Amino acid sequence: MPNLDGGHYFLTVLAPVRVDTMVDRIVGHSLSHAQLLVQKLALLPTGRQTAVSPPGAPPSPFAANTLNHFARFAFISGPHFNGRVSGDAIVAAATSLDPLKAQPVDQFPTPYLLFAAEFDGQGKDAPTALRDYAEALWATMRQDLQDVFGHCVGFEGIETAERFHHYLRRCQVETTVPFNDYWAHGLSAAAAKPPIWPAALAGGAFLLGFVVWLLAAIVHGFELRAAAHRPVAGWLARWVARAVADGVVILPILAVLTGLALWYAVAWVYRRARPPFPTAPGSDLRTILKALFLQQRFTELAIETQGLDDAALHARFGDFLAAVRPDQAAPAQVAGECHAAILEPTA
Repeated sequence: MPNLDGGHYFLTVLAPVRVDTMVDRIVGHSLSHAQLLVQKLALLPTGRQTAVSPPGAPPSPFAANTLNHFARFAFISGPHFNGRVSGDAIVAAATSLDPLKAQPVDQFPTPYLLFAAEFDGQGKDAPTALRDYAEALWATMRQDLQDVFGHCVGFEGIETAERFHHYLRRCQVETTVPFNDYWAHGLSAAAAKPPIWPAALAGGAFLLGFVVWLLAAIVHGFELRAAAHRPVAGWLARWVARAVADGVVILPILAVLTGLALWYAVAWVYRRARPPFPTAPGSDLRTILKALFLQQRFTELAIETQGLDDAALHARFGDFLAAVRPDQAAPAQVAGECHAAILEPTA
């Protein structure tokens, strides 16, 4: 289930950061692309994503379109060092291995910019979903994209949404195991549970070949025993020789049949794993924002109406429905914020 799954596209982009220096306006000073990129990412607005965010925090540029569920940038300077590769102390002492000698350490040729996003792709195939998303990003946050990706290798001359889309594809890493936190509607237990017949086919081919070889060896053993006037040792030696001769013919056929069955079983699993899961109902961003809005407002209503009598509760709930309009797209929670707007009930 790569990239597109359950109506959502999971984009992973690793863009190499330029390592050449930039001449500063101050004579004798220079700046690196890595420094400027980290500074840009640190100053990128994030909106009111937590309860302690400033009330006047500017919205995140990713909130300018209603496709983004989650999006993030990260600067990766190099792989994480997990420590020395441990070994057997007795073997190390016996081979005079110096534990203080440095081991090879993984390094990147350049730093990388990670761009990861989960966005709506309902009703689209994977290429179309990515193209539409690239066009939406370019239309809503073009300047930020140029400021960020402008420090990456190969971004020179990209001035259109189409070229930006091609750049994302060039730097894309296939997301093979996406995390989708929405229920896959319509996926029955029978469809989710893979049948065992592909594996049984491979095992059956091996078992069939083995049984054929065993029966042939037994039949030849009886034939040799019936025609032999020699001691048991001589007969046993002839039987083993005949069984080996039969195996030279039968066992390669057995290996070929088993290999074909295994290949088919693996191909079947891969083929069944490629299609994405069905889209969960109401999992697009607009519907989720409306659901979050109703959840917050209904929680406040439940607290507010404690102790009211039936008539007052009925009237108050009518005001609540008129204010939140659950059957309409608006009002809803603003994208990129953790709190929904406060509404006064209307009669």
